[in-house]
Amino acid sequence: MNLGGIIYLNKTSIGIFSGALLFLFLYMTSYKNDLNNVKLNRSNKINMHKLLNIAIKAAENGGREVIQSKDNINIQKKGLTKEGLIDSVTTADFLSHCAMMRTLEHFYPSLKIVSEEAKTRCHKNQYVDLSLPISVDENESVEFIEEDVTVWIDPLDATYEYTEKLYKYVTVMVCVAVKGKPIIGVIHKPFDKSTSWAWVNTSKSKDLYGQVHNKDEDILKIIISRSHKGQIEEVLHKNFNNKIQLVIAAGAGYKALEVAKGNVDAYLHITAIKKWDICAGNAIINALGGKMTTKYNEEIDYSNGDNVKIENGLIATMRNHNLFLEKL
Repeated sequence: MNLGGIIYLNKTSIGIFSGALLFLFLYMTSYKNDLNNVKLNRSNKINMHKLLNIAIKAAENGGREVIQSKDNINIQKKGLTKEGLIDSVTTADFLSHCAMMRTLEHFYPSLKIVSEEAKTRCHKNQYVDLSLPISVDENESVEFIEEDVTVWIDPLDATYEYTEKLYKYVTVMVCVAVKGKPIIGVIHKPFDKSTSWAWVNTSKSKDLYGQVHNKDEDILKIIISRSHKGQIEEVLHKNFNNKIQLVIAAGAGYKALEVAKGNVDAYLHITAIKKWDICAGNAIINALGGKMTTKYNEEIDYSNGDNVKIENGLIATMRNHNLFLEKL
């Protein structure tokens, strides 16, 4: 029995067969691309309510490491500041960084994060609490494309004062920027066990409600850096005819909150400062109706970590911003 045979295909049959194969190929490719696009669209959206809760958790996890390390810190020198002071970093900075990164990346593995201690090598066996209590109601759904979102973290602000046990100035901060604009700020004070946060045009923590701002314009209260003064005292006394009260403090986060809470009229800085120091405070002040700019009234771009330094000073106010622009 001959089961074999020869199939003869003419040009028309070959054309139909080739067309069918091409159609099948294009269909499968399109289907695969559609699936990929669906997956991309699902994973490429970030729920801001959820991210705010995660940011609060990250700051508190970092703060826990700061407290636990206070009696057992190894101090290293990064170098000297322009003012000639030692720029310190401690084991607490590193541990806080790793706890914060672990928290953020657990929920959003591909999130763009900029940290002061980005070069730190983290140990996988470091314990981090990854439970997520709901600090902010997540019923609403506000989403942004992930590629537009940049998160800035400062694992330990006021490190120098931390080594001196001046704990009231110490903060741990998280900031969320969308297309370069800071919209969510979280400032955690680990030794006070308090967390202040605000989201532009949306909500804020209870401690930021009902702040009363100084109405006495004869004497302005201005907060300046304890360790990075530059020539600011001389400049301010000259330009304001000594009608000011200077408050000397440490930590950009601490000083920004003093402005946000109405305890001072302005936070002024005339030397260089890093964006992770000010992003969270910038977001909170913006959310409360205030303003933070360079001394040339330039808004600060937080799009990415390519340029982290602000060279043109800083002015943060809740009112009368133009007055300080003119004087500084």
